[in-house]
Amino acid sequence: MNVNNFNLISRQDLMDLSWNQGLSDVQIAQLYGVTANQVHEKRRRMNLIHGQVTSAQLQRIVGMTERIKTLPLEAINEIEQIVNRYV
Repeated sequence: MNVNNFNLISRQDLMDLSWNQGLSDVQIAQLYGVTANQVHEKRRRMNLIHGQVTSAQLQRIVGMTERIKTLPLEAINEIEQIVNRYV
């Protein structure tokens, strides 16, 4: 593949390569003949860096946090167990 193809890569395709297939920026760069920095920058612009959240996602998180504050302790314990599975 070449640089022109990388310039046209869709968010979904880049997400598939990096998240679903587990390819690193270096591996993706080698596929397209670009630098790892170019891949990282494109993933950053497309909001595909793990840990980044959109404003809508952040709003959802904040809303959920506010609702959690009103739950009984047993429910909070259950939520804690779920969260611990993902950390």
